[in-house]
Amino acid sequence: MRRMGQIDCILNHVCDVYPPRGKGKQSLILQAALRLGVAQLMFLDTPAFAAVMETVDVLKKTTIGKGQGNGKSDNKVAGKGERKVMPKQLVSFCNAVLRRVDRERDELLEMTNPRDNVSSFLQKEFIQAYGSDLTNKVIEQLMDETAHQNVDLSLNTSGLKSEKERQVFADEMAEVFSDGHSDREDMGFESIIKLPNGSLRIKKGSNNGSISKWPKYDSGVWWVQDVSSTLPALALISSLRSIHGEENFEKLNVVDMCAAPGGKTAQLLSSGFHVTAIEANARRCRRLLENLDRLQLGEKCDVVVKYGQEWTPDADMKVAGILVDVPCSATGTGNRRPDVLQKDEDLGNLLDTQEKLAHHCAENVLEPGAVMVYATCSLLPKESEDQIKRLLQKGHVEISPFLPGEIPGFDDAIDENGFLRVLPGVLDGDLKQCDGFFCS
Repeated sequence: MRRMGQIDCILNHVCDVYPPRGKGKQSLILQAALRLGVAQLMFLDTPAFAAVMETVDVLKKTTIGKGQGNGKSDNKVAGKGERKVMPKQLVSFCNAVLRRVDRERDELLEMTNPRDNVSSFLQKEFIQAYGSDLTNKVIEQLMDETAHQNVDLSLNTSGLKSEKERQVFADEMAEVFSDGHSDREDMGFESIIKLPNGSLRIKKGSNNGSISKWPKYDSGVWWVQDVSSTLPALALISSLRSIHGEENFEKLNVVDMCAAPGGKTAQLLSSGFHVTAIEANARRCRRLLENLDRLQLGEKCDVVVKYGQEWTPDADMKVAGILVDVPCSATGTGNRRPDVLQKDEDLGNLLDTQEKLAHHCAENVLEPGAVMVYATCSLLPKESEDQIKRLLQKGHVEISPFLPGEIPGFDDAIDENGFLRVLPGVLDGDLKQCDGFFCS
């Protein structure tokens, strides 16, 4: 899926007609086989002979439902019904195409561009917002397959009152992973990095197994969360610290809208707040509760199954802060979810939902002098900066700009408005690899 655009570009060049023609499902099956073969030849480490031979062999053995074959009796497969194998001429066509791709692979690859894997709509939006050079950097990072070797962990610092204590705990957890020992087995990790925001980045090895078997998983001292996804909660924590002091966090009520799967909720609970977590999806709510139970953070959290724009606090509840991580196109997560890079201009009702949710929180939930953080994992300004501009026009909120040093490691992501705009592939060092995020 990640390289589908480049794969189709190559096949368009080497095939007289692409997608290939065939009766019924024949065309779709042949197209899938061609894509699979080209992916192995061009972007995976599969030896050429194996890529061609195995793809052709799979195609030969593929059967088609009644009425979809070529109708010849020698193509019938023994057993019930009239299932057919792929016609020999289509199998031969697949073999010839893949062999040509193998012969001409360098020239064919030069004809393509990583941008081919991103919809024309998104390309246009990115270039308009960030310019051509930054867009190229973003897309290059979104195409980086090696990123999947890294897993970012947030640490449960509940009960730790000072930054020094939190740093010592992070060092201890890094040492635990360096030892590669869990309660169940020994395992080796390729590297463990402390990120500026306090997360640990674990580079997986070949023998790490399931994440649920990693060190201290059952103890609930960490959870998986991309470094960019930690930013909205860090922003809210920073603002409330400057207003109330960290020693008063336990007295404060904060709200996490669209809370599941619970990473940001866990951050807020770990910092000492009482959290009301709002989530419209009952199934995702169950996952949220399971995660908080493992982390032993559920006691100070009220989970409410309800649409955020329909929820208001009780009369005696004073909301000091609210985190509004709205539903969005998720284009910033394209490295892990390459399907989102095929988005077109039809965003459904997302823009309307974002606007309604943000305005409802500002007008009906937020106390005077309280803090709201609006966030998206989208790279599209229309879901992010533009929504904030509309919110400001109503006059219910004003911007509190991010300050240098406020979110360690992310100073270069602060834009001219004081917003935090994180682009994959743009920040220096280890933060070059991260999801795209917006935070205000």
